Amino acid sequence: MTSSDSNGHTPTQAGERPRVWVIGLDGVPWTLLQPWIDAGYLPALARLQTGGAYGPLRSTLQFLTAVAWSSFITGMNPGKHGIFDFSRRVPGSYDQELTNAARRSGRSLWRILSDAGRRVGVVNVPMTFPPEPVQGFLISGLDTPGLDSPYTYPPELKPAVNDVHFIAVSTVGKSHAHYLAETLEGVDKRFELLWRTIDREPLDFYMWVEMETDAIQHCSWHLMADPEQPNHDAILQVYRRIDQHLQRLVDELPPDVTLVVMSDHGAGPIVKTVYLDRWLAQNGWLHFRRGHERSLGDRGRHAARLAVRQTLYLAQRFLPVGVKGYLKRFTGAHAAIETFIDKAEVDWTQTRAYAAGNLGNINLNIKGREPQGVVDPAEVEDVIQSITKALMELRDPDTGERMVIEVLRREEVYTGPLLDRAPDLLIRWTDDKYIATKDYEGRPDGPLFGHKQKFGRHGAAYALDQTGTHIMEGMCILYGNAIVKGARLVQAQLIDLAPTILHLLDVPIPQAIDGRVLTEVLTPAYAQRPVKREGQSEEVSAVSEFTLSAEDEAEIRERLQGLGYVA
Repeated sequence: MTSSDSNGHTPTQAGERPRVWVIGLDGVPWTLLQPWIDAGYLPALARLQTGGAYGPLRSTLQFLTAVAWSSFITGMNPGKHGIFDFSRRVPGSYDQELTNAARRSGRSLWRILSDAGRRVGVVNVPMTFPPEPVQGFLISGLDTPGLDSPYTYPPELKPAVNDVHFIAVSTVGKSHAHYLAETLEGVDKRFELLWRTIDREPLDFYMWVEMETDAIQHCSWHLMADPEQPNHDAILQVYRRIDQHLQRLVDELPPDVTLVVMSDHGAGPIVKTVYLDRWLAQNGWLHFRRGHERSLGDRGRHAARLAVRQTLYLAQRFLPVGVKGYLKRFTGAHAAIETFIDKAEVDWTQTRAYAAGNLGNINLNIKGREPQGVVDPAEVEDVIQSITKALMELRDPDTGERMVIEVLRREEVYTGPLLDRAPDLLIRWTDDKYIATKDYEGRPDGPLFGHKQKFGRHGAAYALDQTGTHIMEGMCILYGNAIVKGARLVQAQLIDLAPTILHLLDVPIPQAIDGRVLTEVLTPAYAQRPVKREGQSEEVSAVSEFTLSAEDEAEIRERLQGLGYVA
C-alpha cells in the first residue's frame, strides 16, 4: 500500500489517469461561503478548501443560469453556443421561445469525453434536456418539462431514479417555513440520487448539481439582516445540510479522484427592481398602444387578457394543483399569459428599442432585421449612444447612487458565429444589486422602480418575495492528488473548467473552446504536461432538433417564473 500525501490521499501511480467528479452548487458566492467556513459551520467544505486549491470563478455575461451552465458545458462563450437567456426570439417575429440543450450549439463536455472513449455520468445539470446519448448515462435537470418526459439516457435508467429525482421545489402558495422545509427535504433527495448513481458503473467523469442553493437565496436573502426574523438562517440551513452530505463524499473519496466543487455564478441582494420597458417608454424609445390606438380586435383581446390574468391570479392562489393544471391545459390561457413580449401592447411601428431578459438587456428594432423595424441601420450608432448616455445617468432615487456602471455592446462581450442572436446592449448594474424586469401592463406612466418583486407572473398569487439575485463572481474548490494544496485560482473563469477537466482526463481540447487550463493549481505532473488540442476546428452545430409542446413550454416557463429565473 502506498503512503498518503499531504492532502491525506494515496497518490496515484505515475502515468495513471485520474478520474474527475464535479459537484455543482448553483449560485453559491464566496461572500457567504468563506465567513461560514471560517465560523466552523461547513466542516466538509473547510476540509476541501484547506487541503486543495480555491478561489473566485468569474461567470458569464449575463450571469443567468441558462447562459452560465451552457458556457460551462461547452467551455465556450455564448457567441458560439448561442444561449443568451432562458428564451430566444423566434426568427422573423417578436415571439419568444424557451431555450434548452437542443437549441445549444457546440459539443458538450460529456460529448467530447464520450467521443474520446471516456465513461461519463451526468446528473441534474441545467440545460441538458433533451438528454443526449453518451458513453454512460445522463439525467437532465432544470429544463426538463416533467418526470413524465423522457429525461434519462439511456431510457431504461428512468425507473431506477424516478422515485428520488425531481425538477425543482415550487414556491407557489407556500409560506417561507413550508418552502424551507421542502427545500431541505429536496437536498436530501438530491444526495440520495447522487449515491444511487455515482457508483452505478465505472466512470471516468461524474457530475451532479444541487439547485436548491440558488433557489433559497432568491427568496431568503433579506432574512439574514434580521436575527429576529423567523428562519433568518434559512440559507445557512441549506448550506449546512449540503455540507453534512458532502462529509461522507469527502470521507469516501477514492484516491484517484480529483474533486471539483463549483458554482455557475454568485448571489447577492436585490436593492431595487427596475421596470426597463417602462423606462424605455418614458424616454421615447418604446411605444405602448393606448386604448384609442388599438383596433377593435386588439381592444377585445386586451380586455380578455386582463380577465384571464385575474382568473389565473385567483386560480393560482386558491385552486388545487390538479385544477390549476386543467385550467392551463384546456383554456389555452397560458398562450396569452406566458409570453415575454405582448405584441398587442407594443406599437412596433414606433418602437426603437425594447427590453429583453431578466438582468437588463436591450434590443434595437432595426429596419431590415426585425419584422417591423424602424431604426435605420445608419441611425443605430446614434440610438446606442443616446440609450447608453441615459442609462449612465440613471440614479437610485433613494441614495443618488449611479445605478449603471457599464453599458456593453454585444460585440464587446461575445465572439463567434451566433453573435447575431445576442441582445444589442447589455447593462452592468452597480454591484449587481439591481434587477431589471419587464412591465407587462402596457402603462408607461407607472413607477420606474420597485422594492419588492413577487415570484411568478401574477403578483400576490405567490406568497414569497424575490429578494436575492445573481452576481458575477462564483466559487470553485479543487481537491485531490492532481491539485496543489493551498494554491489560489488566478482570474479563473467558468469556461476554464471544461478544458481543465479534459486536460486532467488526457483528452484533446477542441479548438472552439475559449477557456484555458487552470495550470496554476495543478501539480507539476499535470501543469507541465503539454496541453493537447484537437487538430482541426469543428463546426459549431446544435446537439439535436427538438421542439417542446406548448404545454411543456408553459410548464417550464411557470417553473422558472416561480423560482425567480425569468420575469
